Parts: sequence; C-alpha cells; structure tokens
Amino acid sequence: MTVIPATEHGDYHYDIAAHHRTGQEHVHRYASEEPLQVGDVVRLEGRYWLIESVEPDGEELSGRAVAKPGRYRLTLRHPDGREETGAFRRFRPDAPRLGHSFSTLEDGHPVSWEVVVGQPARDKEGEIYLELIAERDFAELEELPDHELEHALARLEEEELPDGAAATLERAQQAGLSIELVALDPGEEPDWDEAERYIDALVLEEVEDDLLELCGVDFDRPRETWLATVKERLSTDLEQFRADVEGDEDEIERWSFRGGSIFVSVGTEDDESDPDKGHGWMARLVDSGVLGVAGFQRVRKADIQ
Repeated sequence: MTVIPATEHGDYHYDIAAHHRTGQEHVHRYASEEPLQVGDVVRLEGRYWLIESVEPDGEELSGRAVAKPGRYRLTLRHPDGREETGAFRRFRPDAPRLGHSFSTLEDGHPVSWEVVVGQPARDKEGEIYLELIAERDFAELEELPDHELEHALARLEEEELPDGAAATLERAQQAGLSIELVALDPGEEPDWDEAERYIDALVLEEVEDDLLELCGVDFDRPRETWLATVKERLSTDLEQFRADVEGDEDEIERWSFRGGSIFVSVGTEDDESDPDKGHGWMARLVDSGVLGVAGFQRVRKADIQ
C-alpha cells in the first residue's frame, strides 16, 4: 500500500476514472513519479481514492486506472495468532500507513503495535478496501506510542466500557459498516454559535470537491449557486446533529468515557451523502471542519484524558 502523490511533470500519466456515489464517472488526468498499482491511494477532488484496476498493468508510461472511494480496516494480529478486526474507516490524511505505530490497552496496561501489512482486499459485496494488519512490536518497553480508540475500547475491562460501545463496534464490524467518532473533553460544552459563524464565513475555494458532492451540489447548475447549497446543507446538518445529541439520540450515539463524551455514527458509504442520516451529518460536519470549530475532536487515537 502506497500513497502516490500527484506531480506536475511525472514520468507516468494516467486517466483515472473515479466512480462517485451518484454513479457518475469522472475521469482525471494524473501524473506521478512511479507507476500506479492496485491498492495505491491517490488524492482526487480533495478526497482519497483507492486504485482498483490499472491497464496496462506494468511499467508502461501511460494508461487507464479505475478508482473507488478510499476505505481501510485495521486488524490486530496477536502473537498467538488471534485477530481482532476493526470497523471500516474513510481514508483521511491521518489514516495509518505501513510502519505506523500505536498502542491499545490490555488488562489495563498499554501494549504497542506496528502496521506491517497494507494490501487491497474485498468486502462481502466485492468492494475494494485496504486491509491494514498490525503486529505487536513491544515498543511500550521503551517508548509508548499513541492509543487507537477502537481497539483500546475493545480491550478495556468490562466495567470501563461505555454503555453500548462494544455492541456498536461489533455491529459495525460484522455488517461491514463505516464508523465516525468525535469527542468532547470532560466539562467542555459545544460552541454552536462559533460553528454557525464558521459556516457563514465559508468561501467556495475552501470547500473540497468531495464535500461539494456530499452536500448535494448539482454540478450542472451555475458555479455561483454551489456555495449556497453547501452552507444550507451544513447548517441543516448542524441543526439536526445538535437536536439529536441534546434530545433522544436517535441517530447519534453518545458514550460517557473517562469523564468526557464520545459521539458515534455508523453507516454505509451511501449514508455519507444522505441528508436524513446521522452518519451523513457526521461525515459532512467532520470533513468541513464545522465540528472541530465547535470543540469536537475527531477520534482515531484514544488520547482522551
């Protein structure tokens, strides 16, 4: 698994066909310093994509590739051969890569891992994703790396587990669903007003193409209408997210964890663009930075005190 950066004058040139949620195919001209391979990750339209096929497959200087939205799943391979599989996650800049170190909790003590395998795999529906396998490296004996929340939760003592956490993580894993988590520190309250001001101040140049699509922008309409669509969608998302977490929590789960709160959504890739799904609210509000401005932290590493 390699993250291949685009270059302006690379030796290798490809037409990459990216298949969007709407079923549309967008073809991008892409140049790189090395040939693309199945399982490579590329950044197009502000989003990470996973190369599913390359033609011709070899050292040709030009060709065509097909890309699918980048997803990964992290698996812990224990020294005794046992494996623990996490939920699917969207590939973002902070996604783990080969050589990435982290720690989990085992019997209340931190243990260290390193990602040693990154390879393309297929889920039950035949869709491609990156399978990342981590093995124990015992680095905790010298220096402790960061915790990974999903696996830290899985290894906590039963009385420490947040209500419903284990069931939600297990459901996501078994169903092949994606999961999003954001956290508030102990005693912190969301700054909803600041989040609203942030949405009002957005300019189109700051909005990635992938977020435009998630917000339901019609690219056939005049460009000057796009920003209004994004702001309206994000404002409604924020309103619905707030109402849910302050109300019945029908769409967004809340876990009490070590004095703070963790908010969780689970869903499919299609749910990320659905205006009525909590997983869609979370995906858009996280990607746009709105929840970050409100004081929420996207959780991948269990560094909550």
